[in-house]
Amino acid sequence: METIPIRNPFPGAVAYSTSTIESTQGEARRLAGARNLPEARFPPGSVIAAEAQTAGRGRIPGRQWQSEAGKNLLFTVFLDAGSASLPGLPIRIGVALCSAASLYAEKAAASFARQPKLKWPNDLMFGDLKAAGILCEAGPSGVFAGIGLNCNQVAFPRELESRATSLAIELGREVDRRVLLELFLEALADSLVDREWRRKADERLWKRGESAIFLPGAAVSGPGQGRGAIVGTPEGVDEAGSLLFKGKGAAEAIAYATGEFGAGKQVDRGPSAL
Repeated sequence: METIPIRNPFPGAVAYSTSTIESTQGEARRLAGARNLPEARFPPGSVIAAEAQTAGRGRIPGRQWQSEAGKNLLFTVFLDAGSASLPGLPIRIGVALCSAASLYAEKAAASFARQPKLKWPNDLMFGDLKAAGILCEAGPSGVFAGIGLNCNQVAFPRELESRATSLAIELGREVDRRVLLELFLEALADSLVDREWRRKADERLWKRGESAIFLPGAAVSGPGQGRGAIVGTPEGVDEAGSLLFKGKGAAEAIAYATGEFGAGKQVDRGPSAL
């Protein structure tokens, strides 16, 4: 494990990198809980990144986290226990990810043909293609925000090639992963204290005001993925980070704390695109 020399706006935070690991989430938990180990210094804002994962996973049980080794950003940021009480934490992180991608393009004097959007609650999208996912988990020591961001991968397994994309594909050039990580950490630090996070989330919300299919309830893999689905439009997020979804013909939107939505005839519950 090596130290990454990057700018980090979180006071005292460190950043580590390793070649291959089971999961950055698991390693971050170990580091955050370490007391008598040389690497015990892992304060809030610290990062553990990997070139490849052997047991990466998505938010939905049963989904694997797929990523070509050495091409993408696979990392976990450790946040203090107080962050768990922040309303809409996963959404704030998603807003930061969208902002970092847009700012990177601006600094690179490039532009996206289609702007990055946040698919509630945890995916970064370009059009109908997924470029990143976020997995937030709380523990006794704090919150662990795991992120997989397709950066320079330009080819995907057959089952994912019609649903996945990367920043390199969208920009038409390779991206500097270290610079992108720095921009994300800066955007994250701002988003955690930003009173305008809801407005920014609404502006970035994927399929906002467009026809979509929403499946309320806990997100799971397996049969029955279309049962209970609601046709309507995502309207925004509320003060808790819940999705405001307006069913077709309904007078007003209803807030949903859990669920998943998509643009097609069925909600996407296939393998993770990352």
